[in-house]
Amino acid sequence: MRSAGFRATRAPVERPIWGDERPGAEATAGIAATMGLLRRKLPFLVLWVAAFVVAGAVYVKLLRPDFVATTQVLLQPRIVINDGPEDERHFHQFMIDGEQCETELRVLRSEQLLYRVFKMLNLSEAPEIRRGPDGLWAYVDANLRKLDRLIGRTDDGVQPFYAFANRVRSRRLGLSYVIEISYRAQTPQQAARVVNAIAVAYAAHRLRGVLAREQRGGVYLESRLTSLHAQLLAADAGLRFGIIPESGMPDADVRLLGPATLPLRSSFPKPGPLLTMMAGLGVVSGLLIVLLPRTTPPRALPTDRIGNSAERVRIA
Repeated sequence: MRSAGFRATRAPVERPIWGDERPGAEATAGIAATMGLLRRKLPFLVLWVAAFVVAGAVYVKLLRPDFVATTQVLLQPRIVINDGPEDERHFHQFMIDGEQCETELRVLRSEQLLYRVFKMLNLSEAPEIRRGPDGLWAYVDANLRKLDRLIGRTDDGVQPFYAFANRVRSRRLGLSYVIEISYRAQTPQQAARVVNAIAVAYAAHRLRGVLAREQRGGVYLESRLTSLHAQLLAADAGLRFGIIPESGMPDADVRLLGPATLPLRSSFPKPGPLLTMMAGLGVVSGLLIVLLPRTTPPRALPTDRIGNSAERVRIA
């Protein structure tokens, strides 16, 4: 008869950690060894990360800052519903859909309108156009585009114009009738001047369409044309000097919502995100340099290179 006191009991087996065959004590020792290695390599990691941050700061310092100025244009399409003196005219504003707003955006981005601004302000001599592209990827892209010039000859004025057009942005704000225009330059004054000129050139384009329509008839044609010519002269002056006319252009079917405000800070480059990214790259690459040699298994020596028996015993 077996006694309960003599029943054999098994010793508790240590549970593996992380689904591996390594017990908890060995894993804890490995973590402690890794932390000790990081403490010993801490000066190297600090210097490595500092080198990345310094390289990012030098890159930011070498880049030329860009300032973005914006202005807004309100679409107000309307038609004349009575023929009379200018102070007694009545207008009817009608609705436009999204496709018509996209059409106005295409007109605003058209080469004909932008080229008029480009020639009027003589932007081929502007610093942001003459100095060429800025930034690493823009520099590489510009050098790749030079291959086209080796194949065929191009006009010298084409490349500066497209460099100017690439700095112009326009978009519709939500579902409203408001179009936002922006321009990127190396000084706040230049950015505001150019974006004002683009808005005025767009309003002048609309005025010329109204002028062509009104020349076809009407009893009060002379007073109507006089008013339109006065507004066109104001638009041309605003385009030449890069300012919004104070008198406004009520017959252009658009309303310029004030001149562009001078940007207070540069929009590119942004030192904060760039330095943060460089510091992160330094930390990740430094950890890989420190930890990868420790995790790499030792290289086994081939058996055919083992010499005498004493060397075999030493290796074993």
